[in-house]
Amino acid sequence: MIERMNIPLAVIVLAAGQGTRMKSSLPKVLHPIGGRPMLAHVLAVAKELKAARMVVVTAPGADAVAKLADLSGADAVVQDRQLGTGHAVLAAEKVLSGFDGNILVLFRRCAASDAATLARLIGRLASGCDLGGGL
Repeated sequence: MIERMNIPLAVIVLAAGQGTRMKSSLPKVLHPIGGRPMLAHVLAVAKELKAARMVVVTAPGADAVAKLADLSGADAVVQDRQLGTGHAVLAAEKVLSGFDGNILVLFRRCAASDAATLARLIGRLASGCDLGGGL
């Protein structure tokens, strides 16, 4: 179990990739790993971190991705044009307007990310520690 942070946390999950190399009509984040979609794993980590807000950035027309986000308690926002990672994060700006806390950006391929490691990272950042020495 992850200790609750004093500073509110929002998690933005970048999930607008097309998955063209996968040669599948199924959005990349919906491909199963261990019996559930990649995106579900990342959102489970966000929940374990006790994120106050979760935002999933999707591609246009990715209704199934938006539905999974909604079922998981996350807001879904559409990145109208895919102009890179920074642009994807900006797509979440309106939804997080007024949010006062830390924002953690995760990628859909972070399905194997460990919540305890991310919690240590957030804790180190909150305490103003240098991350150069590792976690």
